[in-house]
Amino acid sequence: MKLNFFEQLLVFINVLSLVFQLMLMGSIPSFFGFSILNLFVQVVVLVNLLLFSYWLLKMKWPFLLFMGAFLIGYSEWNLLYQFPKTAIRKSSATLSVMSYNVRLFNAYEWIDDTSIPNKIEALIEAENPDVICFQEYSKRNAPRLDAYEYKYIQPSRSMGKSPLAIYSKFPILDQGYIDFEASTNSGAYVDLIFRQKRFRVYNLHFESFRIDAKDSLFTNPNSEAIQVKFDEVFRKQLSQIDQFDAVENVNANPSIICTDLNNTQFSKAYKRLSNNRQDAFVAAGKGLGETFYFSSFPLRIDFIFAPATFKVNEFKVIKEDYSDHFPVISRYGWD
Repeated sequence: MKLNFFEQLLVFINVLSLVFQLMLMGSIPSFFGFSILNLFVQVVVLVNLLLFSYWLLKMKWPFLLFMGAFLIGYSEWNLLYQFPKTAIRKSSATLSVMSYNVRLFNAYEWIDDTSIPNKIEALIEAENPDVICFQEYSKRNAPRLDAYEYKYIQPSRSMGKSPLAIYSKFPILDQGYIDFEASTNSGAYVDLIFRQKRFRVYNLHFESFRIDAKDSLFTNPNSEAIQVKFDEVFRKQLSQIDQFDAVENVNANPSIICTDLNNTQFSKAYKRLSNNRQDAFVAAGKGLGETFYFSSFPLRIDFIFAPATFKVNEFKVIKEDYSDHFPVISRYGWD
């Protein structure tokens, strides 16, 4: 069936939008800088899904455009959305790890609820992870969590550092701190023993957005200042991954990485950090896996990575509004 002028124009827009989607998802090379727009891949995908639905309802050939783009970028769709898995091969030797940016346990009452530390404590007791990595930790406001005898809390190195802590039910054999240069963020690690096997857990908090109300993408969508700010943040994140690599490259034991990456699964930072590691969400998650909202857009910026030798029995995002992040927990089998 012949397309009218409006439909021809819509096809042109559709093609551009699909190419844009493939570049943002990393399915085809990009010749432009998309540091900000990489945060909103799902918005572009939604537009293309609506166009696909329109053509399908009209029973016109342009619906094939989306199907072609889907096939080209098939491997990247696993990073965006996961359907529930019903046939995960589980292991009996289970090790559970939680990563949680607790926003100082609501120390400055961003949430109008003075019981937030108690609620976080109840959440942790219900999930009962073996190891917890806290970002934006506050020793003064932290709940007791008596089940965790062993702790490594970031030493006080300089004013303004965003504190980290790692709680463990296993004895800590070794520990270390990664002081990211020219940043308020940092990393830490502990070495532990599980069933006579030594492994390491990293807690990494990468460079933050530091976005305020005046940076809203709705009020100033083409702001050069925002682009410069984001580019600088993402360059710092890659530099911080270099610092992490320098530590990890001399580590002989398997490592689990908990991180508030402050970037999405379609970023260069994610690709660097996930290289030769499995993303627990991809292995056993469901839905979008969003852990943070930026200008009302759902983003997945909190991750747990592990070697392929670990079987991911379960991964979930716990959607409780006790911080500006949702906690994530992964249960591993390591036979």
